[in-house]
Amino acid sequence: MIIRSLQIASKSLMAQQQGMDTTSQNIANVNTEGYSRQTANFVTAESERKGVLSFGNGVQLDSITRSMDPLIARAQIINNAQTSYANTLQDGLSSIEAAFGNLGAPGLSSTLDDFFNAQQQLANSPDDLIVRTGMVAIANDVTNLISSMQQQLVAKQQSADLQVGALMTEVNMVLDNIVDLNKQIAKNESGGAIGSQANDLRDRRDAEVLKLAKLIPVRQIPTKDNGLMLQTPGGDLLIQDDYVRHLTVGSVAGSNVVQFSDNGQTASGIESGGKVGGLLTLRDTQLTDYISTLDSLAKNLIFSVNQLHSGGTGTTAVSSYTSGMTPTDPAALVNADPDIPFAANIVDGAFTIHVLDGDPPTNPGGTAVTITAAASTLNQIAIDISAIAGVTASVNADGALVIDGGANRVVFSDDSSNFLAAYEINTFFHGGGAADISVDAAIASDSGRIASATADAATSAVAINDNSIAMAILVLRDLALNVDGGTAVSLTARAANLAGGFGMDIAAVTRDSLFRESEASSLSIQRDSISGVNLDEELINMMTFQRSYEAAAKIIQTANQMLTTLMGLIR
Repeated sequence: MIIRSLQIASKSLMAQQQGMDTTSQNIANVNTEGYSRQTANFVTAESERKGVLSFGNGVQLDSITRSMDPLIARAQIINNAQTSYANTLQDGLSSIEAAFGNLGAPGLSSTLDDFFNAQQQLANSPDDLIVRTGMVAIANDVTNLISSMQQQLVAKQQSADLQVGALMTEVNMVLDNIVDLNKQIAKNESGGAIGSQANDLRDRRDAEVLKLAKLIPVRQIPTKDNGLMLQTPGGDLLIQDDYVRHLTVGSVAGSNVVQFSDNGQTASGIESGGKVGGLLTLRDTQLTDYISTLDSLAKNLIFSVNQLHSGGTGTTAVSSYTSGMTPTDPAALVNADPDIPFAANIVDGAFTIHVLDGDPPTNPGGTAVTITAAASTLNQIAIDISAIAGVTASVNADGALVIDGGANRVVFSDDSSNFLAAYEINTFFHGGGAADISVDAAIASDSGRIASATADAATSAVAINDNSIAMAILVLRDLALNVDGGTAVSLTARAANLAGGFGMDIAAVTRDSLFRESEASSLSIQRDSISGVNLDEELINMMTFQRSYEAAAKIIQTANQMLTTLMGLIR
């Protein structure tokens, strides 16, 4: 019996020492991020039966478990992906906020208002040189702002695209770390021996999964034998135990897409979370929408103003015009040339040419040049114009249409075909959209060429105080336009919608970011309440193990004295 007492006490000493070791580990890692508090779980050792009696064999360590809630762990993975996603979007939108105007710089809406205000002044005083000079300056402000906005948005889009590619190296490194930890965990836990659960390795793996979730959204699924499987939100396999699939970037329509290295398949659901998802959404949704909206505004501004301006004239008597747009092939149909941005807007119709070589003009009321969209070529149009007395036309070496009246003033009117606006003959703006919009070079050098008047339909006479074209352009401020096939919306509304849409987007993502950060803090508090180390509790546990250890040692001491006494009696 004395021997049994010694055995039981020695087991207790070992068990209490193991409990003390566990407590020491907890105290040592009180400030270690991601550490889960460990608990030594004791059970009564299997008893020994002798005759009708059953004798206890003391205590033994059954397991050392880590305190964690799988539901909270899963919520943290999801939150990490969504927080990183929201923060990435917020950072991206904040970086282009200045492009939309602020207190220190005018925005698109106010600059566009200035343009139409200047147009109003031109309508009031069409012969005022100062007003015309101011009109050119403000028009340059509009075009510079639009092109600058487009460049900033495209640059940010390209930056996001490059970042997606750069992040793949980090993603693959984390994936490899998780697989390596899977192997170490499987090795340490093989055989199921007491205390074989690799708690510290599991904490490290959980930390790596959280790190991965900040980069790309993942779904964690437990497998048999406490293994681990990770998938994309779309169900594509990333990791299963010791098997891993790396990610890479491929190019689709000039942009990076996330693919699997093994088969080139696009990883589904990656855009829904994480930093990579935030960059993809920023690039493909927010920035693409802004660029598209800005480009649509520019197209409607360019073509609508040019439609009216090409049929008018200013205070400068112009005798020669060169088209601002040059086709790939002057012998090709004018409405189908890929190098003419607004070629598709050319329809069957005609424009009138007035040759003012005397009083009255040679051709009072002008001469119409017919355009058949499915048949007219630039070469044929040049021939038709040259048939008019007092004017010649040709296609120069660069492919531009040159109309020359010699000493005669040439004025256009009533273009129902849109040919003049599409090929930029006597137009106010140059370009096909936000990327290349500018004030026509001829107007930039001579504000007298800004069209404000039109030739009289019967006599071809031009009155210097005529403001009919200026008034017609002024109406465009609030006129619903649909040059590019979209919804008919006014220019001012387009500018307001662009700025308002951006404001709503950045407000929404800021709210989402704050919510996700708050949620992360709440989840962290919940995790700490379950998995965190409480020094007061650990000190109590330490004292408990200490007292138990001392009691077991006292039993050994007493049993040893009893055994010594017994041996003395025998001798």
